[in-house]
Amino acid sequence: MAGDDAHRNHSLRFGLHAARALPGEDWRRLASEVEAAGFSALTIPDHLVPTTSPFAGAATALAATERLHVGTLVLNNDLRHPTDVAREAVSLALLSDGRFELGIGAGHMKSEYDAAGLSFDDGAVRVARLVESVAVLGPLLRGEAVAVDGEHYRVRADAGGLVAAPPVPVPLLVGGNGTSVLRLAGRSADIVGLAGFSHNPDATEVRLTHFSPDGLADRIDVVRQAAGDRFERVELNALVQAVVRTADRDRDAARIGERFGLSGSEVLESPFLLIGTHQQMADALRARHERFGVSYWTVFDALGDRPSALGDLAEVIALL
Repeated sequence: MAGDDAHRNHSLRFGLHAARALPGEDWRRLASEVEAAGFSALTIPDHLVPTTSPFAGAATALAATERLHVGTLVLNNDLRHPTDVAREAVSLALLSDGRFELGIGAGHMKSEYDAAGLSFDDGAVRVARLVESVAVLGPLLRGEAVAVDGEHYRVRADAGGLVAAPPVPVPLLVGGNGTSVLRLAGRSADIVGLAGFSHNPDATEVRLTHFSPDGLADRIDVVRQAAGDRFERVELNALVQAVVRTADRDRDAARIGERFGLSGSEVLESPFLLIGTHQQMADALRARHERFGVSYWTVFDALGDRPSALGDLAEVIALL
């Protein structure tokens, strides 16, 4: 059973994931457009490539908007100490009256580590480090005392000793696809980010291990088992890999299937793809919310040759 009544009570909301390095005026305009289109959040990735720094980009977007939440999807835990991450996150929450959301993951792009001269540890080590980091972050994001004496981090401080107490707890998203990361998310996160795919050890290949309805249900069950009684309070997020408006779903599903290595029917069934008219997309999202309990859906802004999904999702949001 993937979804449940409690998760269907989480309201549908939408995020736009923007990786472009834009000049200030253009970035502020994008944030305003995202807010006006009815999106709940603008999210920013964290890669050592020519993109906007996540905290600087978040601060600028928050200052340009009034209601929009801005977050990271997701920070690479290995690039910063968790106390510094907590200070940045809580500061953004304070300055925006609680509109910042912190997303974090274990890191996976070996090429970025190599370029920066950083050690790319085994996946189990990176996940173990993330587990300890979340143990530090959680209390600090809630304005509580922290006491962690681990292999990777040793942090002890009274409430308010390291980081000012936020106006409201900063929501923590833990994203990934692996079982260990999703168990951590179930135990500790406010929002669980689900991608449906994994990488090979050096992140040179993408593997669509959980891209199907059954795959998503399996990953949600991992979260449920780890969360226990708190599962109904956890918000489920999914990252939609492609949004294609078309009146001929079968034709375009076959075309997209060539890109993803899937059949046309697998493309149409995948909860991580949206294909069809705006009404069909809205109907699909309602059905996925009902079936899986996923209430928070994130789509991509323009990137490379991929057009932005902002306009199409604005129409879908209006229908919903």
